Amino acid sequence: MESETNFDTIKDKYKELKVSKIIVNGEEHQGNVINAEATKDTQQLNVNVYTQNE
Repeated sequence: MESETNFDTIKDKYKELKVSKIIVNGEEHQGNVINAEATKDTQQLNVNVYTQNE
């Protein structure tokens, strides 16, 4: 199947990383979800994602 082949190709090139913190518009957020409040009254987000070392 073509979808299985595409997944295998992606899996070989990329790896999962654990997120240590996310900063959205200069404010640190807990967890790995950007809350709706961070997107309120804005059309553009500045997002920095920091990952944990392996």
